[in-house]
Amino acid sequence: MVTKYIATLRAGTAVPEPRQPVPSPRRITAWIMRRPDTLTGSHREQLDRILDACLDLATARELAHEFSTIARERRGHDLTHWVARVLGQGPRPVQGFAAFLQNDWDAVVNGLMLHWSSGAVEGQVTRIKLIKRRSYGRASFALLRTLVLAQPS
Repeated sequence: MVTKYIATLRAGTAVPEPRQPVPSPRRITAWIMRRPDTLTGSHREQLDRILDACLDLATARELAHEFSTIARERRGHDLTHWVARVLGQGPRPVQGFAAFLQNDWDAVVNGLMLHWSSGAVEGQVTRIKLIKRRSYGRASFALLRTLVLAQPS
């Protein structure tokens, strides 16, 4: 490596620019999932080069942004069009996700449209599990019942 570098210096030719390391798949995924206006200039530039090199990845990015907009704005009625588009032209992993959504279609659409949430119930379940784990399996049901009912929510 040093010999090649010295040879280029002696020949008077320009030194080749060092290759930039390829970002990890996790970092590329993070760039894809973020809103484009939140990326720094260099990250946006790297992502653009990657998307130009892989058209499936560019399509997946477009579809992911469209799905996140549907979820964020609670537009469940647009999901039918999105799934049809994915199954028609999307990359295989995104097609698999869309097919998985179709398994429980009514729940997915209602979850994207209705404002009700099971967050309070999930929070109580998590609290009860925490109490149970804290006792390391030594507490009887009567003691667990007392701890669950005695603690404020």
